[in-house]
Amino acid sequence: MPANTTNAPASHQPRHDGMESGHHSDPYQQRHKPSQPSTCPDCQATFHQGRWTWEAPETGAASHRCPACERIRDGVPAGELRLSGRFLTEHAEEVMQLVSNTEDHIRQEHALERLIDSSGDPSSGEVLLRFTGIHATHGLGEALVHAFGGTLEAPFADAGSPMRASWQRD
Repeated sequence: MPANTTNAPASHQPRHDGMESGHHSDPYQQRHKPSQPSTCPDCQATFHQGRWTWEAPETGAASHRCPACERIRDGVPAGELRLSGRFLTEHAEEVMQLVSNTEDHIRQEHALERLIDSSGDPSSGEVLLRFTGIHATHGLGEALVHAFGGTLEAPFADAGSPMRASWQRD
């Protein structure tokens, strides 16, 4: 096929101001990769071969705070999951045990996906969980639906805005 030899402008002109049209950037998404290997001084996660893991740090690794610890330090979640309903009140211990086990499993596999904190009292029928990543937020909601039923609303937010999800079972 012959090359386009017309002087017509390209159909897509890239922006050169660092912002994609119509998108908001996530201030916690790393713009530059840290030097390799690096170790987070807060959680001891290591950055190696392009990703953060729980592998043991190498001797002489640089110190670089991971994005999850930055979110935890700043108290800025990537996702929030609100649990509510009569089922939560009546089965508070079972639900919170599943939350703990699932969060632990997700955190072990994905160093940047962690629970920041929780508030509320399950025995009162409402708990708010805040996470460093949207995958933990959505994954935990899916685990609750799989184990106990109920409904999950988990719309994905614009980049830079936290995912606000909710699980409810009456």
